[in-house]
Amino acid sequence: MKQEEKVLKIYTRHILSWEDVFEDGNTEWGSINLEHPATFETMALEPDLKRTIVEDLERFVSRREFYKKVGKAWKRGYLLYGPPGTGKSSLIAAMANFLKFDVFDLELASIRSDSHLKRVLLSTTNRSILVIEDIDCCKVDVQKRKHDSDSDSDSDSDSDLETEVT
Repeated sequence: MKQEEKVLKIYTRHILSWEDVFEDGNTEWGSINLEHPATFETMALEPDLKRTIVEDLERFVSRREFYKKVGKAWKRGYLLYGPPGTGKSSLIAAMANFLKFDVFDLELASIRSDSHLKRVLLSTTNRSILVIEDIDCCKVDVQKRKHDSDSDSDSDSDSDLETEVT
């Protein structure tokens, strides 16, 4: 009953001050009520695809204890793509309304390092949907990724490289 009465929220990050961001990534999540009317009943979606998504979500939610038992993180990922106006945001809202999960909207452009990203992700709540929009437009430092995989030490040069998300 408590889950049925839950008011869903959509969270975005608010920067407390630019100085804090450069020092320790001091940001907080602000929220508003998610009042999007989308449901799987109202979505214009191919019936077989809709059924597949709903069954996948139900299977995921029902297997939480299994994930815990085998020592895996209880998470599920979807890659949504397409031009603007094709229903990606409505599908996310339908998923949130179906699962009764809050939504966290993250802009990777506001993330300055891998450790900053980790802190931001850990600040989200359980039973939520994390949306990372326009992930294809984000700059990724491939040289750092190659350097990290080649390096076994925690030298000062490694920490100097931690300025971009890999």
